[in-house]
Amino acid sequence: MNPTLDKEASYFLTCMKDGFTQEQKEAFALWIKQSPLHEKAFEDVKKLTSFYRALPQNKQTEVIEHVHAEIKRERIFKRRRVLAMAASLLIFFCAISYERYLAFFVPHHYSTQKERQHIILPDDSTVLLDAKTKASIRCSSSKREVLLEKGKVLLSVTKNPDKPFWVQTGGISIKVLGTRFEVEHYDDHVDISVLEGIVSVQKGEEHLLATLTKGEKLSYLATSDRILLQKVAPEMIASWKEGVLRFQNETLYSAIDAFSYYHDLNISLQPELENQRISGSFAIDEVDKFLYALSKIYTLNVRKIGDTLYIQKKQRKNN
Repeated sequence: MNPTLDKEASYFLTCMKDGFTQEQKEAFALWIKQSPLHEKAFEDVKKLTSFYRALPQNKQTEVIEHVHAEIKRERIFKRRRVLAMAASLLIFFCAISYERYLAFFVPHHYSTQKERQHIILPDDSTVLLDAKTKASIRCSSSKREVLLEKGKVLLSVTKNPDKPFWVQTGGISIKVLGTRFEVEHYDDHVDISVLEGIVSVQKGEEHLLATLTKGEKLSYLATSDRILLQKVAPEMIASWKEGVLRFQNETLYSAIDAFSYYHDLNISLQPELENQRISGSFAIDEVDKFLYALSKIYTLNVRKIGDTLYIQKKQRKNN
């Protein structure tokens, strides 16, 4: 971008929108004929102005606030310079927004290993990927879409009735307008838990499975084509974002499975203990404290032999 040409093009475009005076009309005719670069600059300004009008209202407001701040800082009083500067600043901030939107017109692919990854979309929606997660994200002019191949994501969606937000995973389609929710996908199992707002869950294009609100969870098992609806405390949803696993009356088998997701654990659990219920909060990185709690709070025997951890009932001592 040529700052001088852009300012001149911005000035003439502003004059055109307000209605040319005869003097301005003649000046524009001379300017546009001087060089092909002038004509190109003018067309670029028109395109970016059109793009600005297509931005969501919150983004338009953000751009205008930037423009007003810059004008106030410069203390420019002459009308022509004010018009030129305002228009050129508008173009500058529109160009920044345009680059952000354009970047997501093609799918972006993400794959995490041990780390979490935070992604901010052009409309300020956010996607937080947990460890061992694969996903693709695309934002077009008509919709926003996340394809979750596996793993966990926490989504905070900016409301836009004209551009729905879709999550596709495991044969399930999730449609939202503005909300905050978690999606988990492992093998043939999908869980959807809502923190805020309303989420529509469907199979295929038209088969509605459920409409979820705050504190509701849907579990879908593809192999048996079954769904389970249940209530869940909001603080239990996506606790991994804080580096914590929270269990509320969870089976010991499920709790160990949750830790195994983050650690290479080889655990042998005595079959009759699989359905023992446990509760508590444990740091993901402190699996040793979790195992210690099992031995002290739940009076279980945890032994390591070779690379395997054996969890069994403690034997009662004979008197």
